[in-house]
Amino acid sequence: MMEWAYSGVNKTVPRNAGPECAEFMNPIWRRIETVFVLAFAVTLFKWSYSRISLPTVVYVRRDRRGRRTLLVMMSLIWGMEIGYKFSSRTVIYLLNPCHVTTAIQIYLLAASPSKIITAVFRVHLNLLNGPLLAFLFPETDTRIVSMSRVYYEQ
Repeated sequence: MMEWAYSGVNKTVPRNAGPECAEFMNPIWRRIETVFVLAFAVTLFKWSYSRISLPTVVYVRRDRRGRRTLLVMMSLIWGMEIGYKFSSRTVIYLLNPCHVTTAIQIYLLAASPSKIITAVFRVHLNLLNGPLLAFLFPETDTRIVSMSRVYYEQ
C-alpha cells in the first residue's frame, strides 16, 4: 500500500535497507540505550522548563525583500527536492531531520511574529546540527548525478 513512499530506496547499499540495516544494533542494547537517553532527556526537560522565558518587548520590523527572496528560493529548492523524492519513489526520506528543518525554516520565514513563532524558532535552533552534519557527511551515493546538485543547493 505504501510502496510509493519507499520502493525507490536502493537496497543494494547495505546501510539503506535490508537485514544489515534492521539488525544494526542488538535489541537488548537498543532498549538499554533508549532508557538512558529518555531518562537524560526527561531530566533536561525538567531542568530547562523552569528557565524558559519569552521576551517582554516584541520587536516587529517591516517586511524586508531579503526575507521574501530567501522564502521563495528555499521553497523552490525544497519543492524540487520533494519532486525528486516522489519521482524516485523515496518519499520516506522526507522524514530525515534536514528536510524537517527546512520545512520549519520555510514556516518561520512565512509566518508573522508571535510568541508561538518565537518558541518554534528556539526549537528550530536545536535542529540546526542536522543540516550541518548532512552537508559534512553527504549520502549521495544513491542519487542520480543531476539530483545530487539539488542536495547541495538545499
